[in-house]
Parts: sequence; C-alpha cells; structure tokens
Amino acid sequence: MRKKEFAATAVFLLSSPFLAAAGDQSPVAALDEIVVTATRMEEKSFDVPTPVAVVSSQSLTVSNPASVGQPLESLPGVSVAGSGFWNVIPVIRGMGGNRVLVLIDGDRENNLWAGRSPLVPFVDVNNVERIEVVKGPASVLYGTDALGGVINVITKTPDFAGEDKWVFENSLEGRYSSVDDGRNSRYDISGGGYGLDFNLALSERDADSYEDGGGNKVDNSQFDAWNLDFKGRYLLNDEHEVSLVFRSNNIDDMGVTKKANAPYSHFTRFDTDTYKLAYHGRNLGLFQDVQFRNWYVEQKRSYKAKIYSSTKPMYTLKWNEINTSALGSSVQACVDLNDTHRLVSGFELVHEETDGDEQLTNKKESNDLTTKVMTFKSVPDSDRDHFGIFSQDEITLGERFTLLAGLRYDYFVADADDVPFTTDVYGPDGTVVKSATAVNHFGRKTDDAATFNFGLLYALSEQVHLPPISPRVSGHRIFLSAIQPGAAPI
Repeated sequence: MRKKEFAATAVFLLSSPFLAAAGDQSPVAALDEIVVTATRMEEKSFDVPTPVAVVSSQSLTVSNPASVGQPLESLPGVSVAGSGFWNVIPVIRGMGGNRVLVLIDGDRENNLWAGRSPLVPFVDVNNVERIEVVKGPASVLYGTDALGGVINVITKTPDFAGEDKWVFENSLEGRYSSVDDGRNSRYDISGGGYGLDFNLALSERDADSYEDGGGNKVDNSQFDAWNLDFKGRYLLNDEHEVSLVFRSNNIDDMGVTKKANAPYSHFTRFDTDTYKLAYHGRNLGLFQDVQFRNWYVEQKRSYKAKIYSSTKPMYTLKWNEINTSALGSSVQACVDLNDTHRLVSGFELVHEETDGDEQLTNKKESNDLTTKVMTFKSVPDSDRDHFGIFSQDEITLGERFTLLAGLRYDYFVADADDVPFTTDVYGPDGTVVKSATAVNHFGRKTDDAATFNFGLLYALSEQVHLPPISPRVSGHRIFLSAIQPGAAPI
C-alpha cells in the first residue's frame, strides 16, 4: 500500500502543473482567439459567421512538426494528399487542388503552376506563428479558387519597434528524427527599437528517406533544403507602418514517392524567392484600416525520374524543368460606418508567367538501348492576368444577430504559345529511323466570374452560437492545361 500511495502521490505532483495549465485554458479564452482570414480583418473566431480552425503557436511548439502540412491533419474536416511527406495537397471537406487556396501572410504567393502542390515547403515551419483554416467557401474575399476553403500560413513578426532603446535577441535550435535520420538546425536573430524592428533567420534541413509504420524504407522520400528569412518593419507613427520581407527557399533534393517501379524520382531543384513590400495604416479618418501590398515570387524547379514499365522490359528516363513567376498587388480598406456596420472592400492584380521543357526517353532493360525520345514543353510558354474586386458588409442587428453579405467580380486573361510535341524513334543501331512533330495549338482566352455570399449568425449566449447560415453562389473560371500524347503529368 505504501508503494501504491507513493506512486499515486508522485503522479499527482508531476501532473499538477499540467492540470493547472489546462485549467487556465477556459472555453472563453479559446473563443476569444483573434483571426484575420475569414473576414480579412482582426476578429474573434467565435464571432465569425464562417467555420474557422486555428493551429496556434502553442500547438506548433508542442507538436514540433517537420513541415507546414503536417499539423493540418489534426484539424477536423482537413486532410492532406499527394506524394510523400513533403509534396502534399490540402483537402478541406473533400475539396482540394484548385479549390483550396493557400496564402502566406494573407497573400497569393503560390503561382498558377504551383497550385498543384501548394504546401511544398516554401516556408520554414519554424518561422510559422500560426495557421488559420477557413473550412468552407471564401470566394467573395479571395476568388473562385477558394471555393473549398482557405489555408493562411502566418509567419512570425518581430515586435520591438515600440521600445525606446535597442533590444536584440537570438536563438539557436536543432532537431533530430530517427525515422528518417533527419537533421534540422536554425539560427534566429531579432531586434529593434525606436520604431524599427527586424528578424533574420537561417535554417537548414537534411533528411534521408523515412520509414513507414511497418519499419520499411519509403524510397524517394528524402529532403534537403535551406531557408533564409528576413522581415523588417518601420513605424512611421502610431497609425502608419511599412514592412519589407525577403524569403529564399532552396530545395536541393526532394524525393517524390511513386510506385515500386520508380527507383529514382527526385526534384533536383525547387527554389523559390519571394519579395514583399507593404503599407498598413490605421484610424485614418473615415477608414479604420488600410493595407497596400506588393509581392514578387520567382520559382525554378527541375525534376528527374527513372520509371520501369509494368508491362514491358523497358524503362523511361523523365526530365523536366519549369520556371514560373508571379507579380501581385492588392489594396483593401475597412470602413466602420457606425458601431454596428463595417464594410471591407478592395481589389487585387496578379500577373503570372511560366515556361517549361520536358523530355521522356524510353530504353530497353536488357542493353539500355534508346528506342524512343519524346521532347515537348511540360507547360506552354504562357502568361495570365487576374483582376479581382470585392466588397463585404458586416452588420450587427441588436445583440444577437450578425448579418454578412458580400460580392466579388474576377476577370482573367490567359495567353499561351503553341506547343510542339516531337517523337524520335530509334533503330537497333542507335540512329533515328522516324521523326514526327505534332503541335498543340493554344491562344488568348478570357473568362470572368461573379460570386456573392450571404451569412447569418445568431448568438444564443456569449458562449453558444447557432450554426451559421452561409449560402454562396459562384460563377466559373479559366484554367490552362496541356497534357501531350504519351506524356505523364508532373
């Protein structure tokens, strides 16, 4: 009995700090969490007439995820799909791909051709403050590719500008995981004062192919990259601030898991550079909040693979290279017409360009003799312009009703060059015996989309709301797609 009493006492003493901490996290505190994605303005998550989930900074610290996509799997209604641990696609309530929009600090940094794998590590997960997920249509505020929802990755922001002296902090972090012999290190320095603050971080990650639940090695699941993050801010005064962001993510090797017939499947390069300049103003007469944002994102990626045929004694060497860029600007303003009436309006412009080349080489297993070579562009040389304008009105009716109504219009212009597809057939002596070229014809196309929403929220009490009613109707949009005969998508 003494041993049992001692054990029980020890367990109580060890767990009491955690029980106390859990007791401090009251339901009211959780409901008061501030979010920005659902309405483009800071608001309590409980008061938003749209289902919103948040991966908090505390949760990220406790779980210590290896990638941005990993913590999303813990959210109800959210899952991830894709190839391997790093190259994942978010799915919200069954909708994914071009129906779920991924933002970084509220901006469309992912370009047209990166939308297929928007959670490839463009951001060091250790630089993430929190992740907000809107589970449901958000097309009025963000466009028709947000019909399934929005994932907003919010990075850490330094907060030293209000100090009347110079303050500096730095940290060194490290991580090791045995499942993939993974190593991750990060050095971070922050500081500021007298209206200025900054954060500079350099991180590196190297991981071998990981093991599955059965202890088996998953081929082509390795990862090797480094990140440089800089964020600076200057407070002109209490109402005006400007900020500058530079982020460079350089992936030197990222495996793409495929079936057992692909012994090699790697992105040998997946580099993304981001430049952002923004202005934020508050309490400017009629306007409660005004934001101007400009960003430029450039991405270069190369892929190589060796894939064996499942029906013939042959294999295919695949190579492609895709370069993309996106230049965007946005303006939004919030007007409090009175204590119960708030209007958020704005517009955004995005210009995207892309070009790419691909080659497939078929070889015999027995003697590595080339039998066929197919050369084409994996994506056409193309550009797209996107203009969107939106307005959303939030009205409080009495103490219990919140009415939300919004309207958005998007216009798209896409222009792509013709794409030749050349097939060379080789004879036993290694010379070309047949060559043919087909041309896929593209051109200039335009499209537009109109979206509106209507939401109603009823508060039974300060802690209980009825489920929001939020019907939405959307138009359509244009997508470029080019799959050549005999070519597999990336």
